[in-house]
Amino acid sequence: MTFLYPNVLYALILPALLAAAAWWLWRRRSRKWEVLISPEYRQELVHAPATWHRVLPVIFAVLASIFAILSIARPVDGYTEVKEIPKSRNILIAIDCSRSMLSKDASPTRLGRAKTAAYDLLDALPGDNFGIIIFSGDAVLLMPLTHDHNALKETIEQLQFGWVSQGGTNLENVVRLALQTFKRDKEADAKNALVILSDGEDTVNITYKTAEAARQHQLIIVTAGIGTTIGTTIPDEQSPSGLYRDRRGQHVVSKLNPESLQYLARQTDGQYVQLSDGAALNRFVRDIADRLDITEGREEVRRVPNDRYVIFAVPALICLLLTLLAGTRWRSFRRSGRRGMTALAAATLLCAGLLGTEARADTSALDNVTDLIRTGKTEEAVKAIDEMLAVPDLAEETRQALEFAKGCLEQKADNPKEAAEAFSQALLSPKASLQADSHFNLGNLEAAQARKTMIFSRPEGEQPQAQPSSIDDQIKEIDARLAKIPVAKEHVKEAVKRFDDALSAYGSHEGAAANKEEMLRYDKSLDEYRKQLEELKKKLEEEKKKQQEQQNKDQNKDQNKDQNKDQNKDQNKDQNKDQDKDQPRQGPRQGPRQGPRQGPRQGPRQGPRQGPRQGPEQGPRQG
Repeated sequence: MTFLYPNVLYALILPALLAAAAWWLWRRRSRKWEVLISPEYRQELVHAPATWHRVLPVIFAVLASIFAILSIARPVDGYTEVKEIPKSRNILIAIDCSRSMLSKDASPTRLGRAKTAAYDLLDALPGDNFGIIIFSGDAVLLMPLTHDHNALKETIEQLQFGWVSQGGTNLENVVRLALQTFKRDKEADAKNALVILSDGEDTVNITYKTAEAARQHQLIIVTAGIGTTIGTTIPDEQSPSGLYRDRRGQHVVSKLNPESLQYLARQTDGQYVQLSDGAALNRFVRDIADRLDITEGREEVRRVPNDRYVIFAVPALICLLLTLLAGTRWRSFRRSGRRGMTALAAATLLCAGLLGTEARADTSALDNVTDLIRTGKTEEAVKAIDEMLAVPDLAEETRQALEFAKGCLEQKADNPKEAAEAFSQALLSPKASLQADSHFNLGNLEAAQARKTMIFSRPEGEQPQAQPSSIDDQIKEIDARLAKIPVAKEHVKEAVKRFDDALSAYGSHEGAAANKEEMLRYDKSLDEYRKQLEELKKKLEEEKKKQQEQQNKDQNKDQNKDQNKDQNKDQNKDQNKDQDKDQPRQGPRQGPRQGPRQGPRQGPRQGPRQGPRQGPEQGPRQG
């Protein structure tokens, strides 16, 4: 016995770690409660569970995980060679890669929606040959007809705008290239199919001659229109505004133009479907595929492994059930019986998937999911839904209903991205009510994002202030708020569009109408708030300007005052120096001057000196 996936066996270390962690926790369990109860009454007051009640669930859980890992590693006992002649139909998928496919009126973009539709086609017809054509102004055969669906999916995943150099949309080149491809592969005389995924903005207009040639060669064309007739702008990362502009500088609005697509489908006995309405393209293509001719390929020898994973899957199921039974407290089973039965049902679904049985989502399974939702087990409910969605033969209507339920759970768990993906998948439902509810919830997600954008929070640990410390801080905060308003308005616009789509799908949807009115009022309040912020910013800028002018004025005044003070001081000093120089000396100085002069001299000198000097000075000057 060997394993197809031997690397999975490395996961056997996880059960060993689980057992070691359980033993370590049991050894480290706290015994501090013993000091609160006297040993004499401990046996009467403390009712501890039996040791087997703690040990057995861990043992069964470890065994269940071991058997499950061995089963996932897929043990096989040799191979069986099977000879078969592949019979398949030939289908070409043409994907529009023009600039208009970057518009976001389809989730996530028109090009992204086209990729999703191509994946669905490959999954819906796994035994047929497919080829990929990409086009805009010109058409290019990206992958010829092949049975390797994995290679096709990898090519589609990498597809992006710009792979076709010539701009525009030319559907006529697509039809001609498809006819040439089938003729080269010697399949021109058989009935083949061409699936065109485009927004229909045909810049060349297809001619009757080309459509008639397709009809004569028995080429059935299925066309899928992507986008809305209302239209939307085209993003452009290189533009400063983020939107594509024409030569006159005007924003380009791209709309769904189904005329050319409908004409091609009508002339070739095909069918047209609009994907933005939530219609499932693979259902229409299956109907067309029944009318195609089946071609036989070369005889192939295929080796089929002899699977033996059942010998490990069954013990895994038994151990899992024993884990639940051993861990159940039967005294409280009546209160928790509903939750226990739900867990048993979820475990049964999981093990059914491990055994490889063809499980289908019946009423009981949906009831189990409902019970999980009612008991508030959101994560378990999501996991149960994912397990049901993994069933390959699940009915499309049931799959879309489960996607809607998953979206509601993810929305409740505050996972907007996962919720949006689930609701987008639910839009494929043919039921108008489910489409309307999906659009409605997508609109609610956008509305919540708009309000969340306008929430301003301070960094953790920062103390709230009555107002910013300076005018510059206030202006900076206003600019930050103004920058968030356009983002919030974009979410509001998308929410209103979703509510309109809900009303279009189901006109009596009261919730969509009420929420649309609320979003319109919120949009007006954003405009008023922006106006208030701009007025406040203008006042602050004027106040800042006045403060700067006053500051400059005070600075000039202080500077002039200091200059005048220095000038007067120098002038007085020079004047006193000149007066001392002009006055003669009054006799010999008697010792050093006793302190500074006491005030200015009182009046002029009293007359001339009386008589001549009496002899020479007596010795040198004292002091």
